[in-house]
Amino acid sequence: MGIRQQCSRRYTLLLRLYLGLLAFVSLCAAVVMGVEGIRLGAVAMGGICVLLCAAAFAVPLSSGRITYTRTGGTISIERGSLVRRRLIVNRSDIRYSEISGSPMERRFGICTVTFFTGGGKVRLRGINADDGRRLHYLFGGEAAQ
Repeated sequence: MGIRQQCSRRYTLLLRLYLGLLAFVSLCAAVVMGVEGIRLGAVAMGGICVLLCAAAFAVPLSSGRITYTRTGGTISIERGSLVRRRLIVNRSDIRYSEISGSPMERRFGICTVTFFTGGGKVRLRGINADDGRRLHYLFGGEAAQ
């Protein structure tokens, strides 16, 4: 039995903030276009605002379903809400790893860990920074050598 963990709730909050900011900007553009008399553009920007607000409510359905399990020398990553996809990566397949995060992600205490394997990149987004450092050390850092 491995250690099962989930995407941080702060990550879903950050995605909602980004979508809310985009919705606010599109709403402002719709108001400006309405005042200037560009009715079709105002309706289009209003529709974009509604879609962004709907996406902000749907964020936990997608990003809240990211889980990963550490078991010995493997990490199993599961993604998806309707169709679950599982990716299993062995420690021996990982060439190196990288931890990254935007300034807002660092402020929220979350990060993205990228594992570089022979088959390509495997990204694990929205995990706590402490867990990310632990995964980097165990699977791609000095401990994996």
